[in-house]
Amino acid sequence: AVWFGSSEGSPDELLSGKGLKEILRQALQQLSGNEAMVIQLYYVEELNVMEIAEVLDVSSGRVSQIKKSAIANLRDEMKNLQAI
Repeated sequence: AVWFGSSEGSPDELLSGKGLKEILRQALQQLSGNEAMVIQLYYVEELNVMEIAEVLDVSSGRVSQIKKSAIANLRDEMKNLQAI
């Protein structure tokens, strides 16, 4: 296991130094309207994909696509913000 260790520290350690909450807040502001809505409904309001589909009047498959895209965009944006 020592061979696979990183001298950079874990992602949590790296982000905590720059304020994880602030980085996440900034990344969330970069999402499109639908992406932000899906993230809000799924993680904050704790609705499932079927319930979100009803709220947004789209298919559950479309909600899954939007959620996947939002998470990918959040990851990319957080990496960019963390590097600053």
